Amino acid sequence: MSRTTAALAASATVVAVLLAGCGDDSAAADSAATSAAPTVQVDASKAAMFVVSYRNAFPKLSEGRDDAALRGVLGQTCGDIAAGKSTDDVVAGIVRNATNGATAASTEEAQAIYEMATRMC
Repeated sequence: MSRTTAALAASATVVAVLLAGCGDDSAAADSAATSAAPTVQVDASKAAMFVVSYRNAFPKLSEGRDDAALRGVLGQTCGDIAAGKSTDDVVAGIVRNATNGATAASTEEAQAIYEMATRMC
């Protein structure tokens, strides 16, 4: 339950920063997804905010993973959303992409990651 609360708090922080005008850089973030599904390039500042929020909300899922891997989760998720996949399919993809070794992402965690990602895509 505390992970979900942390994820919601991280999402609220991200939204507040975006609404405050943390902007539209022209640089694109690296997209290091490991699967063959489509990825999209995400604004670098948005990708950085996602990485920070992800690390704070999901420390076990981010442990030992570099920023590029976490940006890959965002890129893959944004690609799935852009491709018109259903929410359930996108969340299932997040479960696969967010799982860290033996630490599997729960459906609740994947849903929270989806909510964060939709604000960044």
